[in-house]
Amino acid sequence: MLEAALQGTAEAIALIVNLGAGYLFFCGMLEIVQALNVPMALVKRFGGGLKRLMPGIRSQQTLNAVALNLSANMLGLGNAATPMGMEAMRLMEAERQSRPEVAHDMYMLLVLNATSIQLLPTTVLALRVAAGSAAPNAVILPTLLCTAVSTACGALLAAAMRKAARHA
Repeated sequence: MLEAALQGTAEAIALIVNLGAGYLFFCGMLEIVQALNVPMALVKRFGGGLKRLMPGIRSQQTLNAVALNLSANMLGLGNAATPMGMEAMRLMEAERQSRPEVAHDMYMLLVLNATSIQLLPTTVLALRVAAGSAAPNAVILPTLLCTAVSTACGALLAAAMRKAARHA
């Protein structure tokens, strides 16, 4: 029994080290992305769609925080995206003080974070590699399809609720 417990502990530690390495790598990449001002480029490129989803946001700083949060989520870095999401919510709350309609944008961000399209499910890939999967990337397409459908449904429902609240 002791041998099995020690082997299980060793495997758990190896898994933690592998996941930690992947997490640190992508956190570092996210810092580089931020330093290269990619969120601003994303807002310029996809800002129209983002502004349609969250029309109440006026501040460029808030849009940048939202874009960085969503891009981190798309890379499967949920834990790394959390601080950016909290910053985006803090900035949106500051805007909501003067314009109450921003509250619906806060709900939309929450929905987009919860459903989050996964272009690259890094955590799942790291787990599959650590477990010795023969085809760790076999989950990419199904994950992309499922998360795209969940995000579209969530965004449509949140938009419908915004419209219903406006007419109520």
